[in-house]
Amino acid sequence: MNNIQRTGIGLGIASLAVYAMATMPQGGCCSTMNMQGSQTAPTQAKVDKGIQKATVTINGGYSPSNISVKVGQPVQLTFKRTEKSGCGGEVVIKDLKFDKSVESGQSIVFKFTPKKVGKIAFTCGMGMLHGTITVTGVKS
Repeated sequence: MNNIQRTGIGLGIASLAVYAMATMPQGGCCSTMNMQGSQTAPTQAKVDKGIQKATVTINGGYSPSNISVKVGQPVQLTFKRTEKSGCGGEVVIKDLKFDKSVESGQSIVFKFTPKKVGKIAFTCGMGMLHGTITVTGVKS
């Protein structure tokens, strides 16, 4: 391979990298905050007719990325995907054996009742996006 061929290949790879970065959703599929997990204070789920409810928007990450719920009280989490591409097309809550796909512009609902205090992680299917459900010991 001569120097002209090597230069052409190098420019081609650089062009692909620039294109990939330019077309990636805002925040990227693996922004620093999402890879390290939630760095924000928990957002308290709202109680409606005895059910703790929260909606998590998926758009290059989770918003909110940390939801606080109370132990022993039913929870309903709605995951709403607004991004058109990226790794947010699957929601996995490994500890609760939940794994579902969510299409762009659609929502999925997950219901459970937390049995113990602690933190429950949720991720995308690739493990690049991270969120936390923080279960506290105080019932409403």
